[in-house]
Amino acid sequence: MLPADTTHLAASSPAGFEAGIGPSILICRPNTRLGNTLLLTPLVEELQNSLPNARLEILSACPAAAEVFQEFATVRRVHTLPFRGVRHPLRYLRTLLAVWRTRYDIIIDPCPNSWTARFLTRWLTAGLKIGFTSPRRHQGVDVSIAFQDAPRHMGAYPVYLARRTLFKLDPRSSRADEVTLSVRLTAGERARGHEALRVLFPQQGGPVIAVATHATGAKRFAIDWWRRLISELRTRLPAARFIEIRPPSGQASLPELPGFSSPRTREVAALIDAAECFVCADSGLMHLAAATDTLTVGLFKVTLPELYAPRRGRSCALTASDAAPEATAAQVAQLLG
Repeated sequence: MLPADTTHLAASSPAGFEAGIGPSILICRPNTRLGNTLLLTPLVEELQNSLPNARLEILSACPAAAEVFQEFATVRRVHTLPFRGVRHPLRYLRTLLAVWRTRYDIIIDPCPNSWTARFLTRWLTAGLKIGFTSPRRHQGVDVSIAFQDAPRHMGAYPVYLARRTLFKLDPRSSRADEVTLSVRLTAGERARGHEALRVLFPQQGGPVIAVATHATGAKRFAIDWWRRLISELRTRLPAARFIEIRPPSGQASLPELPGFSSPRTREVAALIDAAECFVCADSGLMHLAAATDTLTVGLFKVTLPELYAPRRGRSCALTASDAAPEATAAQVAQLLG
C-alpha cells in the first residue's frame, strides 16, 4: 500500500523511490522512557507491514531504543539523543544535526502532547509531515487529524494516525485491529531466556511467576504488599515458583527470592518470556513484558488502564488496592488457571 499523498512524495523522494526502494520515514519521539518507546512498536509494525520497502529511522532519547527496534527489518537507524541532554550538549547537537541533514519523505509526530516532538518535526526537513491536531496544537504538520477522535491507548493512536493520514482509511477501519506490542525476540534469545531460567530453577516444578516491585511515585506498591501477594499465591498455587526481576544494579527488594537482572533490555525480555506469568505495577518493565508472549498482569491504582494496559494475548490490567493484595492474588491465580 503506497502513501496517500503521492504529490508530496513525488516532489521529495530520492532517486529510485519509484523503482521500489520505498519512502524514507522518520518517527520523531524524543522521549526517555522505555514504556513510551515500546508503545511505538505497533506503529513500526504497521509501517513495516504496509510499506515493506520503507526505510524507517527513529529519533528517540531512550537509552534502550536501539535494542527495542533492532529486529525490525525496515528500521535502518535509531538516532538516540543523550539521556540527560543538558549534561551532554555536544552529543545532543551532533545527533540532531545528523537528522537535520537528512531530507525524509515523511516525518511522523505520533504524540499528541509533546512540544519537543512537534518543535523538532517543524525544524526537520521532509516532503510530508503528519501528526495530531488539537485546540492547542494545530501547526507544524502538513496533514493532521484531530486527536479527540483517536483511540485512547498509547499503542493504538499512532497506528490510527498512520492509517488515517498515510493510507486514507476511514475512522472505523483505522480502529479495526487490536494493536499489540512486540520486541520480536529471536529464537536464539528465547532459548537463552529459557536456559537462564533453568540455571535459577534446576529442578522441574510448577509455573514460574516473575514479579518486579519497582515503579515510579504513586504507582509503586510497598514491599510488604508484595510479600502478602506472593504468600497468597503460594497458598492458591502451591507448585508455583517465584523470581524477582531486579533493576540493572541488581538491588533486591525481595532477597528471599531468586533474582535476575541485566543491563541488556532484550535479555530481561527473554527471561520474562520464559516465565509463565509476569506481575508488576504500571511501568516500562510492564510494557517490556507485554511485548513478549508471557502472560503479563499490570497492576494499576493511579494511572488509567485504558491508556497503558498491556496489550498482547491474555495479558491484562488489574485494578489493585494498597489494602488488599490477597484480592489481587486471587485474580492472578484465576488467570493462571
